[in-house]
This record gives sequence, C-alpha cells and structure tokens, in this order.
Amino acid sequence: MSLVKIMRVGEKRMLKHMLSRTTNAEENLRLRLFELLEGSGNIDDAVKPLMASTSKSSFSHLKSRLKEDILSVLLVKESSKRIAQANRAAQFECVKKIAQAYVLIFRGAKTQGAEILRSAKALAVKYELTGELLSINHIEREAFYSFSDVETIAAMNADLRDNLNVWSDILKSEELSFYITLPQFKEQLSDSKNGFEGKIIDDLNELYEKSHTSRIGFWYYMAATEFHTTRKNFETVVTLGRDFLELVEKSPAIRSKNNMAGVNQTVGFAQMELRQFAEAIKHFSVSEKLFPAGGFNRLQSLHFLALSEIGTQDVEAALLTVGKALGHPRITAREHLLPQWRFIKASVQFLLADMESCFKTLSQDGYLLKQQDEWNIQFRILEMLVLVELKDEEWLEFKLDATRKFLTRHKNLDTPRVRAAIDLISNLLRKELDFDELSEKNLELLKRCTEEAEGYEWNPSGVEMVRFDFWVEKKLPTQAAE
Repeated sequence: MSLVKIMRVGEKRMLKHMLSRTTNAEENLRLRLFELLEGSGNIDDAVKPLMASTSKSSFSHLKSRLKEDILSVLLVKESSKRIAQANRAAQFECVKKIAQAYVLIFRGAKTQGAEILRSAKALAVKYELTGELLSINHIEREAFYSFSDVETIAAMNADLRDNLNVWSDILKSEELSFYITLPQFKEQLSDSKNGFEGKIIDDLNELYEKSHTSRIGFWYYMAATEFHTTRKNFETVVTLGRDFLELVEKSPAIRSKNNMAGVNQTVGFAQMELRQFAEAIKHFSVSEKLFPAGGFNRLQSLHFLALSEIGTQDVEAALLTVGKALGHPRITAREHLLPQWRFIKASVQFLLADMESCFKTLSQDGYLLKQQDEWNIQFRILEMLVLVELKDEEWLEFKLDATRKFLTRHKNLDTPRVRAAIDLISNLLRKELDFDELSEKNLELLKRCTEEAEGYEWNPSGVEMVRFDFWVEKKLPTQAAE
C-alpha cells in the first residue's frame, strides 16, 4: 500500500474521519488497516495482526476497498499543495470540473452543470488544455443539442473540429520531439538517412507556425535546442533559447519553475561554450535558484556556474558556488558527485594560489584515480602542477611516471593537449623546475595550446578547470612568453 506514503496530513485526517463515522464492521477494519500501515515502516509486519484474524480472500477485499477509499480522498480533498506547478494544477482542476459537470448534467441539473463547464472551459482556454477543451465541447454538444438552434450546433461542430486538429498537432509534435530528445528514440534513427533529424525539426517548426500554440512551441524549441547543441551550433542555440525562454516565461500553459530553469541552463551552456561567461553566469544563477533545492539538476547548474565563474576569473565567487554544492543534501547520493566536486574545489584553491589546501583536498579521495576518463587525467595533471609549485621533484617524478603508464594503457585519453601538458611537466622536471630553461620544442607546444591549434583546443565545459598552458605562460620570462 505505497499510496499511504504519498498522502498528506490533511488527506489522512479526512480518510480517518470518513472511516470512523460509522459502526460498520468492515469500515472499522479498513480504518484499523490504514492505521497499521500509517504507523509501520514495514508493511508485512503491519498487516500480520489483521491477516491472522481474516481469511486470505477477505483480507484481499479489505485492501482493495481501502485503496478505493484512498484514491477517493486524493481526488476530492482540497489542497493548495496538491500539485506545485500552476499549469499542472490547472489541468487537474479542469478535469475535476469536467467530471463534476458531467455528473450534474446527466443527473438533470443541467443549468448548474453548464455553469461549471463554463468555468472549466475558461481554464482550458487559458492553459491551452486542448484535450480537455475537446471533452468540454463534446459534453456540451451531447447535453444541449436538443435545446440549441442550427447556428449554435454548427458552431459546436466547428469548435470540435478545430479542437481535434490542434490536439492532433500537439500529439504529433510531442511524438516528433521524442526522436530528438529521448535516447531510446534516437536509437531508431541510427540507420536512417542523413538529414532525417533536421527534417523532424522543420516539421515541428511548421506545426508551430501553423498553430502558434505554446504547447507545440515547447516541443519544437526543446527538440531544436537539443538538435543544435548536439551539433555544437551554439550561436543558433542561444537565439532559439532566448525565444524559448520568452515563451516559457509568458505562457501559462507551459510556465513552470522547472521549465524556466531548464531553458536558462540550456542558454547558459551555449553561452559558456561560446566563452560568453558573464552572460552564462546570469542564466546559471537563475537556473540553480529555480531548480528544486534538493534535486540533482541544481547540482548540474552549480557545476556550470562554477565553470563560468572560473572562466571570468572570479575565483572567489566560484569558491562560494563550490560551497553551495558541497552543502547539497544529496551530494553523497551518487558515488561520483562528491569526488568531482572536491576536484572542482581543489581547482579553485589552486587558482587562489592556496597550494597547501589544494593538495590536501586532492588527497581526500582517490575515487577519480579509479576512473578511466578525463576526470582521472585532469586530476593527475592538477596534482603535478601543485607538486611543481611545492617544488617536490621526487614525488613529481613518481606521479609523472604513473601518468605515462596510465596513458599507455588508455590511449583514447592521450590527446595532443594532454600529451603537451605531460611533455612540458617532464621538461620542467629535467630542468630542475626552471621555467627559463624550457626547450624550444616545448615552447612551441605551449604556443599551440594557448592558441588552441587543431587538437590542442581547451573545452570550456570540460574538466580542465586550471588551464596548464596559461599557468606555464605566467611563469615564463616576459620575452619568452611573447
């Protein structure tokens, strides 16, 4: 009876009141069962007392009736917190009014039923609840056609056809969007002809321009921003994203904190990739406040916010952002989160020139060194940069050798940029950490990295939060750096 867990205090109180107002033996048993379920963390232990005193079939019937009671209360109990999102709450309220009107009309109270239907229709129009509007118009035609003139019936028929067409377009746009945004649908496109996904975006755009319906616009923009983000068309993503943001902020049908947070994050990510860090910070600051405080989406926004703050060299702000993330109530819920955020913290401490704290933070957790990914490589590189700063040549030599061996085993991680970092650190070690003695070859590698030649690019959304090339460049004599 997991339904008991989702009930709110007022709903539980109402159910108990309903079941305690009678001397009916079965209802008393249902009340007893509910109280047992409510007070026990273990459902099997809770129901043992009742199972011992009733037959198996009687107990099954008892559970079924209690389930019906709970569902009834969940539907009828008024609560301002039943559904948090205004558009979802409006949809629930509209469906409830339709049901109430249906009962009234077909039990003879047509005037009262028609009044409730008008209220439901106002909600359906405001929130673009086309499916519900279709039901309302159908009920009106079925209930009142015998009292209506020809013109009124013709208008009803026209409304139904329009509702049906728009509803069909909404369902089609939702289906098309799935092929772009959901992994399980994307797999179906793997063998399709090139350009098929682009055709889907064009079809969605055509549906939106045809109807100007916010719900269709939602599916179009969500698919289009995903499509262009995947293809790294970030200028296009920013343009589309701003229109998308305006839509979710202004349209009651799709306005919600989650939608606004998600679009702000999409726009911010594109601006971060374009290195428009100051603009990205504005959007990530909004999204992290709009996402639920205890949700994983907020951690993602905080991650991008920290990267953007590092991009603007506002390292103090990045440290505050890291503090927010490390204080997140679910930071330990997924194994990789805390180690990754400790690495981000260490990166910020390095940028603040706090090498002792940075090294201490890196030493807290060896999880990232067990991974076969970019986090592992950047962890190793940052650790070596700290050892250079601390002038610990012996430990640096050991770490350098271990990193080379790791890259030999995992050649897919051995990119030109990573190899340049290893070569530069190796050259420094041979020259007793004297930056003045870096070879011409290594200075050329450094130039490729700072200028981001092909293969040597820095990824703004990647794991290299401390740019080793900038760090080396600052250590060089002015003439060599130029």
